[in-house]
Amino acid sequence: MHVAPSPPKRPFFSSSSSLQGPSPILLEVEVPVSMWQCPASSCRDEDLGRPIVDAALTTICTGILYQSHVNPPSDLNFTIIDEHNVQMSWKRPPDAIVGYRITVVPTNDGPTKEFTLSPSTTQTILSDLIPDIEYVVSIASYDEREESLPVFGQLTIQTGGPGIPEEKKVEAQLQRCSISAMTDLVFLVDGSWSVGRNNFKYILDFMVALVSAFDIGEEKTRVGVVQYSSDTRTEFNLNQYFRRSDLIDAIKRIPYKGGNTMTGEAIDYLVQNTFTESAGARKGFPKVAIVITDGKAQDEVEIPARELRNIGVEVFSLGIKAADAKELKLIASQPSLKHVFNVANFDGIVDIQNEIILQVCSGVDEQLGELVSGEEVVEPPSNLVATQISSKSVRITWDPSTSQITGYRLQFIPMIAGGKQHVLSVGPQTTALNVKDLSPDTEYQINVYAMKGLTPSEPITIMEKTQQVKVQVECSRGVDVKADVVFLVDGSYSIGIANFVKVRAFLEVLVKSFEISPRKVQISLVQYSRDPHMEFSLNRYNRVEDIIHAINTFPYRGGSTNTGKAMTYVREKVFVTSKGSRPNVPRVMILITDGKSSDAFKEPAIKLRDADVEIFAVGVKDAVRTELEAIASPPAETHVYTVEDFDAFQRISFELTQSVCLRIEQELAAIRKKCNGATLTPPEAYVPAKNMVFSDVTSDSFRVSWSPAGSEVLSYLIKYKVAVGGDEFIVSVPASSTSSVLTNLLPETTYAVSVISEYEDGDGPPLDGEETTLEVKGAPRNLRITDETTDSFVVGWTPAPGNVLRYRLVYRPLSGGERRQVTVSANDRSTTLQNLIQDTRYEVSVIPEYQSGPGNSLNGYAKTDEVRGNPRNLRVSDATTSTMKLSWSAAPGKVQQYFITYTPVAGGETKEVTVKGDTTSKVLKGLDQATRYALTVSALYASGAGEALSGEGETLE
Repeated sequence: MHVAPSPPKRPFFSSSSSLQGPSPILLEVEVPVSMWQCPASSCRDEDLGRPIVDAALTTICTGILYQSHVNPPSDLNFTIIDEHNVQMSWKRPPDAIVGYRITVVPTNDGPTKEFTLSPSTTQTILSDLIPDIEYVVSIASYDEREESLPVFGQLTIQTGGPGIPEEKKVEAQLQRCSISAMTDLVFLVDGSWSVGRNNFKYILDFMVALVSAFDIGEEKTRVGVVQYSSDTRTEFNLNQYFRRSDLIDAIKRIPYKGGNTMTGEAIDYLVQNTFTESAGARKGFPKVAIVITDGKAQDEVEIPARELRNIGVEVFSLGIKAADAKELKLIASQPSLKHVFNVANFDGIVDIQNEIILQVCSGVDEQLGELVSGEEVVEPPSNLVATQISSKSVRITWDPSTSQITGYRLQFIPMIAGGKQHVLSVGPQTTALNVKDLSPDTEYQINVYAMKGLTPSEPITIMEKTQQVKVQVECSRGVDVKADVVFLVDGSYSIGIANFVKVRAFLEVLVKSFEISPRKVQISLVQYSRDPHMEFSLNRYNRVEDIIHAINTFPYRGGSTNTGKAMTYVREKVFVTSKGSRPNVPRVMILITDGKSSDAFKEPAIKLRDADVEIFAVGVKDAVRTELEAIASPPAETHVYTVEDFDAFQRISFELTQSVCLRIEQELAAIRKKCNGATLTPPEAYVPAKNMVFSDVTSDSFRVSWSPAGSEVLSYLIKYKVAVGGDEFIVSVPASSTSSVLTNLLPETTYAVSVISEYEDGDGPPLDGEETTLEVKGAPRNLRITDETTDSFVVGWTPAPGNVLRYRLVYRPLSGGERRQVTVSANDRSTTLQNLIQDTRYEVSVIPEYQSGPGNSLNGYAKTDEVRGNPRNLRVSDATTSTMKLSWSAAPGKVQQYFITYTPVAGGETKEVTVKGDTTSKVLKGLDQATRYALTVSALYASGAGEALSGEGETLE
């Protein structure tokens, strides 16, 4: 076996060792010894128990070339099972993946085999490998959006290597299932007379070996045993033993039953009595039955076996000695190559038990993956939060669903009669959205559902109320108000505690006049007396509730009235970037004072106005109006307000609010005009995205890309829908992204796409385009091989997606030979391949043909039956009082052994003996004198027993 990274090969060293099997098997490893520094992997000959290579075998050397956000699996290991099967195991990556993709590619012109496994799987079997053929194996992990870098390896199983002692016997190490493999496992054991008490021990040993591969426990793997012969009895149910040691002790104590072989009745017993809730079977867990028999059933098995499989049980059959090969296939699940096993003698079970264990473990992992995907509940998103709430919009964010989903559905349901409900669909990548065009001063129930196709999750829900319209028509004019506003509040001794409470109330009225958010109006509060003190900065709070709370709790400080010093502080310490002041945003200061300034104020006021700060002054009681007019911006009629006492604040609040908002809008317009004539384009120019390009087009997705919009763009909104009608979907991506993959699209459908650049104050014009998805092309699924004969078998499949024109089947012997093909119509789901070679493994590919070319192939393997028959011309000769000689003509085909039974016709114990397949006679000894015996001779093949040849013979007196 070679294991190496995919980059070009460097000088390598190699090592080889043997593995017990029909013939010696070489394990050879190629490893780059320089340049590539990759995560370590190892390849171990499990039969010899020593490492072949303890170096950086695998792999992720391609990670040097590019980066993926999904980590690949690690610690890749290979274990030889026999000359056709290799176990592949790995360690799961830390990411939240949804599965693995494994590809096996022969370097000759054989078919590629690709399959996926559930994320809980950490091992699988690479089966039906051809000795002396090199394979390139890769494994990658993937989530719902992308796939990791693949981990590559190369393997070749070489047989018949020199210098390896063929007779060397090494005890095989037992295999273990993955830690995630959990199942309800039931053994159905033949306890009929033909098994024999001594041979029954081999069956018990096999059962112990198989259960030892699983973690046993009430919430892990459960095991039950049923023994049958003339009737059926439960040795113990699935809910009896939950500790491995207790379970193994119970298996070893099972008594041999004896009787006839009523296999069909016993299988029906499993359906009615064993795989039931009362007997310990669990919903949502894989179910496995292993039927072990040594002879042909004396009743009908096909219907009971079908019923057992129909309740979701994966059935394996193990035939021993004279078991009927066709009957074993009728009992077991498909494909037969993975579910049917046969040995000539009981002591041969140990030679194939590892392969059986691995197939059972692999079957359990596949069932787990199907159960997860088939019964998965769509998990809802979490942590839904509303932010940046204004009178007409709410921005919401949420944490993504943990399920593999196709998108989210958003509902904004107004809690007033006749209100407009908003329903939006967004892509699976979106977890934040600014929802606009809402009604002011309205409470909404906000629901967010995760969607998998048409299936929704439970919603995550919050209640949120939009703000009131804060300003009058003169202020709003249909545009958003944006400003940095500082309240400069006199906190000197002359105010007094009682009046300070009224100042707080006045500030609260003013604050409620604005839409507060980092994109709209920001508020700062500075209290001054002898020294200024910043109560909170512009970027401290972004919710009106938080600002009001801060206003109602900030302390009264007391002191003299140094207004000039306070204005200098505002200019130098408050209207600065570090405290949240924004460029190209109107700056406003509202001074509230009750007396004459104790220091010089004219120059600080001029410098503050020269810094583009619009100053409004509110004087109370003893404030000097001429001083206020010298501080405030002109004209004084709209910028200076005086009241006789603190109770009169309410009288001026409306007029002050109008004046402030009007000046903010005028200043915003001036800033826009100024910036539009400048070299640099501000966000207010709403520069659109440019140069829309489509790429990576498939039948259900494509990528849309664009050139960036203006430098101050906050995000991009992608809207897409079927060009002619259809629902609109929305995807939001951050400003750093200039492309997005639109998924879950319809095939052969034209979509209209718009990319909208979102700025702080509004949206740029849309960038529009159209793209058409491709035709659906894929692979058929569920390859089934049935009705095998010596020269034919039936190939069945589940249809490929899309408009298939026809199917092409390509097949040839695994060992090499002519490649043949047949074509069938698109409506066919199976076909019979005929004129095949007996006892031969074939590789089979089913390829869908589309209008635009071939789709992906479904690949698998099949095997024709070997020629089986019965010996002829049974003859008895040379009889004595205790012996007789049996002779017969040889059976056709590759006979491994002949199985002989002899029973006194008058009644008595049946005895048996086997002879080599090239022998056509046997002397029976130790017979009773003057006794007539019923005789049978059966040919035993690798695939089972042929029909028995019967006769009688008699000893002398």
